[in-house]
Amino acid sequence: MSSFPDHFSSRAADYAIYRPSYPAALIEFIVGLCAARELAWDAGTGNGQAAVMLAGVFARVIATDASVEQIARARPDAKVTYRVAREGDSGLARASAD
Repeated sequence: MSSFPDHFSSRAADYAIYRPSYPAALIEFIVGLCAARELAWDAGTGNGQAAVMLAGVFARVIATDASVEQIARARPDAKVTYRVAREGDSGLARASAD
């Protein structure tokens, strides 16, 4: 991950405080695209705003972000597993997320 230009870790605390939340209609739209609701993957989760919202609908959510500090400040939720990872290194099997 050394080649990742991390522009977010130094501002992770501010990001967690000041970033506006996603509208519920966006989450409803995303959920409407899924045939099943077992596993959602939130790539580029930041502080986990969308991940926690998806956890209200999906059985499990895997939330990844390349920024260590963003993951460290992510919103806790029993149904969300946070991982420091880039999109290609999520640890998920191909086509495993709904």
